Amino acid sequence: MSENAPTNPGDEAAPGTPGTGDDVCPICHGTGRILDEDDTIPCGNCGGTGIITEGIGGG
Repeated sequence: MSENAPTNPGDEAAPGTPGTGDDVCPICHGTGRILDEDDTIPCGNCGGTGIITEGIGGG
């Protein structure tokens, strides 16, 4: 992956970074959309993908 890979606010690192993996967005629960009044809008945490990049492993 490119060092300049786009990230979303919920990402802990750029996609493809060693020691990271994809996870379901905890805000939209993987739908990519959230309820706003009577309409749904793209989730701002995952950028509407439903997926975020998180660090994995222990330590």
